[in-house]
Amino acid sequence: MLANHLFAFEGYPAIRSQIARELTTEDHAQVAVLLAENPLRSVHLRSLFLDNGLSNPANRGRFFGYFENDQLVGVALLGHATMIYARPDAEASALKYFAQQMVENNVTCNVVFGPKAQVEAFGAQLSEQGRMTKAVRNMHWYVISKAKLSLTGLQLRRANLDELVPVATAQAEMFQEATGTDPRVADPEGFNRRVAERIERQRTWIKLENEEVVFKTELQSVTPEVVYLEGVWTREDKRSQGIGKNCLAELVARLLKQHNTVCLAVESDEEQAIRVYEQVGFTTSNFYQARYLHPVEAK
Repeated sequence: MLANHLFAFEGYPAIRSQIARELTTEDHAQVAVLLAENPLRSVHLRSLFLDNGLSNPANRGRFFGYFENDQLVGVALLGHATMIYARPDAEASALKYFAQQMVENNVTCNVVFGPKAQVEAFGAQLSEQGRMTKAVRNMHWYVISKAKLSLTGLQLRRANLDELVPVATAQAEMFQEATGTDPRVADPEGFNRRVAERIERQRTWIKLENEEVVFKTELQSVTPEVVYLEGVWTREDKRSQGIGKNCLAELVARLLKQHNTVCLAVESDEEQAIRVYEQVGFTTSNFYQARYLHPVEAK
C-alpha cells in the first residue's frame, strides 16, 4: 500500500492524501460511478467490471484503485492485459502509483493497452523500475455512431457451442496470421476454453459457408453505451469479395440499434483493413498503443 501527503498550491484544491491499493467489493459503487463517466474511454475496464466483478479469474488480472482524498479517481486492471482509466487531472499521478503497484506485486503482464500517450507515459514509469518494453504496436482507434451503409439482409448470427471446432479453427488461423504462432500449440486447453467462453457469452458472430467460418468477429467489450470489436477476420480465400465489408456493415447496423457507439483498434499499416473500416463508416478518433513487456523475472 502506498500513501503520500501533499500541500496545495494557492488556487488549487488540497490533495491531502494519495493511495493506491487493490480494490474490494466495498469499492463497487465508486468503481461503477467512475467508469461510467467516459463510456468510450473506459469500455474495456467497464465491460470486465460488469461481466465479472472486481475479483474473478476471468479478468486475468487484479483491479487496483488510485485514490485522492479518499475518492477513487483511477482504476487499473494489472495483469495479462493491463489497462488504465483515470480522470485527466489525476492521470499522471495514477500512472506512477499503478506502476509501483505492478512492480511491488510482481505482476505478470504481457501487454499494456490504451491511448498512445497514456501507454507511453506508463511504459516510461515501468522502465524506471526495471520493467522493460519488448515491442510496441501503434494503432488507430476507430469509432462509428451512425450506420453509413443500409442493412439490406441478414447473413450473420451468434455462434453456438456446437460450432466450437470451426470457430476455434478460424480464431487460430487469424492469430497465426498476425503472430506466426499457433495458439493451440502452447495451451490448447486454455485456448479452447477462452473461445468457448466467448461463445457462451454470445459475443462471437460468424458467417458460415459449408459449415466453415468465412467471417468472424468478437464483441470483446460490451457496455450499455459502447461495444468494442476485436478479431475481425475474413478467411483468406474469401477476401476482396466484399464479404468482410458487408458482414461488418450488417453487424454495426444491428449493434447501433442497442448501443451508442461501436469501436475497434487497427494497426496503422493494415491498409486493407483500414479501407474496409472506412467504407463501413468508421473514423479515427484517437491513437492507441499495445506495449508488450519482457517477462517478469522470478523472485
